[in-house]
Amino acid sequence: MRHLRNLLFSPATMVVLLIMAAFFMGLATFIENDFGPEAAKNAVYNAWWFELLLFLLAVNFFGSIFDRKLYKKKKWPVLLFHLAFIIILLGAAITRYFGYEGTMHIREGEASSQILLQEKAIKIKTGEQEDFQNLFNYDISNPEAFEETIEADGETYHIALSKNYSAAIERAVETEKGKPTIGFVLAGRAYRGFSYITQGETKQYGMLTVAFSKTDTTADIRFSYKNDTFFITSKTPIAQGKMGTQKQRKLTNGQTPLETKKLYQTANVNLVAQDLYSSANITAVPVKAQNHRTSRPALIFDVTHKNERKQVVVWQSREFKNNISTVNFTPTTLDFAYGYKTIKLPFKIYLNDFEIKRYPGSHSPSSFSSHVTIYQEGKEPKPYHIYMNNILKMEGYRFYQSSYDQDEKGTILSVNHDTAGTTITYIGYFLLTLGFLWSLVSKHTYLRNTKIKSLGALALILFLLTPGSNLKAQQHTHQPPLNVVTKSHAFEFGELLIQDKQGRTKPVNTLASDIMRKLSRKSKVAGMNPAQFFLEMHINPESLIHIPFIKVGNEHVQEIIGINSNYAAYTDIVLPGKGYTLSGMVEKVYAKSPAERDKADKELIKVDERVNICYGIFTGRFLRIFPAKDSTIDKWQTPENAWKYTQNPEDSAFLKDVTGIYFQEVMNAKKTGKYAQAKEILDGIKKYQRTHAQYDLPSQSKIDLEISYYRWNIFKKLFPFYATVGLIYLFILVGAIISGKHFNPWINRSFLILILIGFIAHTAGLGIRWYIAGHAPMSNGYESMIFVSWVTVLAGFIFKRYSSFSLAATAILGGFTLMVANLSFMDPQITNLVPVLKSYWLTLHVSVITGSYGFLGLGAILGIINLILFMLQGKKNKNRINETIESLTVINHKTLILGVIFLTIGTFLGAVWANESWGRYWGWDPKETWSLITIIVYTIVTHARLVKNMNGLFVFNILSVYAFLSVLMTYFGVNYYLSGLHSYAGGDPVPIPMFVYISIGMLIMLSLIAWVNHKNIRSV
Repeated sequence: MRHLRNLLFSPATMVVLLIMAAFFMGLATFIENDFGPEAAKNAVYNAWWFELLLFLLAVNFFGSIFDRKLYKKKKWPVLLFHLAFIIILLGAAITRYFGYEGTMHIREGEASSQILLQEKAIKIKTGEQEDFQNLFNYDISNPEAFEETIEADGETYHIALSKNYSAAIERAVETEKGKPTIGFVLAGRAYRGFSYITQGETKQYGMLTVAFSKTDTTADIRFSYKNDTFFITSKTPIAQGKMGTQKQRKLTNGQTPLETKKLYQTANVNLVAQDLYSSANITAVPVKAQNHRTSRPALIFDVTHKNERKQVVVWQSREFKNNISTVNFTPTTLDFAYGYKTIKLPFKIYLNDFEIKRYPGSHSPSSFSSHVTIYQEGKEPKPYHIYMNNILKMEGYRFYQSSYDQDEKGTILSVNHDTAGTTITYIGYFLLTLGFLWSLVSKHTYLRNTKIKSLGALALILFLLTPGSNLKAQQHTHQPPLNVVTKSHAFEFGELLIQDKQGRTKPVNTLASDIMRKLSRKSKVAGMNPAQFFLEMHINPESLIHIPFIKVGNEHVQEIIGINSNYAAYTDIVLPGKGYTLSGMVEKVYAKSPAERDKADKELIKVDERVNICYGIFTGRFLRIFPAKDSTIDKWQTPENAWKYTQNPEDSAFLKDVTGIYFQEVMNAKKTGKYAQAKEILDGIKKYQRTHAQYDLPSQSKIDLEISYYRWNIFKKLFPFYATVGLIYLFILVGAIISGKHFNPWINRSFLILILIGFIAHTAGLGIRWYIAGHAPMSNGYESMIFVSWVTVLAGFIFKRYSSFSLAATAILGGFTLMVANLSFMDPQITNLVPVLKSYWLTLHVSVITGSYGFLGLGAILGIINLILFMLQGKKNKNRINETIESLTVINHKTLILGVIFLTIGTFLGAVWANESWGRYWGWDPKETWSLITIIVYTIVTHARLVKNMNGLFVFNILSVYAFLSVLMTYFGVNYYLSGLHSYAGGDPVPIPMFVYISIGMLIMLSLIAWVNHKNIRSV
């Protein structure tokens, strides 16, 4: 018994269990990426052995309370967060087994009292039954096992699951015992894609009904089959034509013979028949979910009656009434449906109005909400307004605004019923946070009572983090046009407001800067700043189309274009008299799935985008500078269209001519040097914007500050500054330690002041961006990186009192982080927020969790420093180096403890946000899963000192370095390589920079050399 107790409660067992949990969670995220969320839940998250693993962890946490005597008063802070984890796991178990969630769909003017659960079921009915009488729960924890026997008309039918596909598509297979089948492509307002339909079926595609029946006269489109010929009939006249041409198109009435590769058009849809089978069966073919957007789960059953066995394919649908599959056993038929269970509520919700607000001039939602009335028997009707982050609570149910119908006449609400599980979990979150905060101030915790010895020798191979010369965009100088717009007038033009496609109103200078970065990855082209370049492209494109400014970063694409540098001119790609040379190749690339595209394909897509941007500028498509009063979405118009949106003759005349006159005056001013007339016209346009805009425009001070922000380019200039100052500082520290001499204190103060100046500029940059954007700068990859860099340097100042090396190391790490933020796949553009991010939780959750990365990054840097010290140890300096390693390890340990505290609090704050926004506090999304994995990894690192053979200094520092890979995976891996709610690339990965491979290789080499030297020194 004692041995069993020691086994269950030991720190070593905890480490093993945590490693297993982290491994299988990580594996599940890749399963989800390839096969979908259901497959990940079936394989890992809902598996009995995974739940057993979590239970054993809870037992271990509980046993460690007594094993380590955490009940003593001095250890109460540690006791709190051990208890908190047990309570959180208990709450999760209650949610898992007693809570449920689903969705409610309501159309305007209608009421609903039914929610669709996430639990799946299989329904079966016989031909004589009016409704499904046989309901079987589908056990997702054992997806391959389903076997039931039912009776109908005195006969017995045995049903067994043959195949279970988490993602599949339809495939018609010709057979003598099949039915007439049509495979067609449908393109309508609510549906676009390929589908099959067999004789006798009726299918719904959005609001469109399609039937394969002679007698169904209610369908919008009806197919029929007679004498080996297929026919098509429509409620509205059909226009028939040949694919790829507008010729020989004729209107037909009544039944029309259906032919393949012909285009059939009605008032609402386009239809093309691809496959016609006189006799075929539809089967399911498994596919990868990320390669086929139309894929869906499917089950294949073997149905046996007496000695006859037949197969039936049953497709998953949201509601049982859709996608009914039938198998015939004369004279009885069995209908199968596979979908989600429903629950009847004790009240009704009536949708009075669904409201969606958009950003001015765009179709991007700013917010959407539902105005509802709750009807409950014996009570007065109660009106309520449901919107993102504002939930309806009713009878233990919580309703959240989730989505809406495409026609914006219906709402989709997420519904959650888990009062007990959520409450218990929230108590766990509270105790966890309280325990962590208590541990920060308590005098008896490891964080406060570990003393740091005087710091000794230090050396560092800093070139591991030195920004490589290959990362900097090659600088090309091109001969600028002989005469360009002056910088002073370009600045005034840059102050003009413009509305982008996302609905953000900003200075022209901002749009010009974003466009120049996308076109050439540079801040200047041919000596022109963005505003000069943008204006010249409108007034004098002939002088620019021969200048190579379009970035082409792939050698194969360069060969296709016929250039031998990284930049192409517009006329290199759009040849006079020949047109766009890349059009055919671009079409072939887009026809490929994202997984099939190589580097050249992806670069070709980027070049195509850059060429289209150029064309859009030349044609004035981006110049949305005139407010339009008659626009329902406050969309600003280009000079070509603006006059159409005003009924005032004077305004119409002004809008028709003013832009052309302004451009002509600028051309004249370029010759004379007198811009007064051009400035007067420009001021007139600015005045028109102020007087005719339908919403509040940015103030002049805000415009000036935004222009200055883009001109200063603070974060791009800071990364070489931080890295250079940090490198020099560390080299001086290393030199002083190697020589055994103390350097003058003013040197230390000088570098402190230099880094402080950079930090102040960094803080100012974040504040300015916050003010300009109107929200905390933490909403995308670029913004979170610049914030992580800021927290990293802040961590250096916090630990400066323990070691000067902390500040030097964080300066380098902060510079490295800013360098990554300025890589090509990071977009620094200031954008509007999606509705779910319009919450105070954005600042709270993201700031805490990304702030933790700064501390964990500092721990990795200190670990590298110690590995280098292990490598440099010798007989003469052994004691001095050991003392330094011990001191830096203590700092490292404290840094990691702070990091994991903030990471844990931030992760569970995110869980609370998710519950307030989507109705569930944990959904195994890859981002939250990898955040939990990172917590587990650093829990192992910080508890390694309790485990025999893991409590050495070398092991701890090795772990602190390689643990940071989990942070990189959480941030970059999930955001750019996995699919999920937090993904930026949707599973279509961006290229991994070469320096990453080089850095990892050098890190492994450093670890091996340090380990060999450390082993040799210990044996001396």
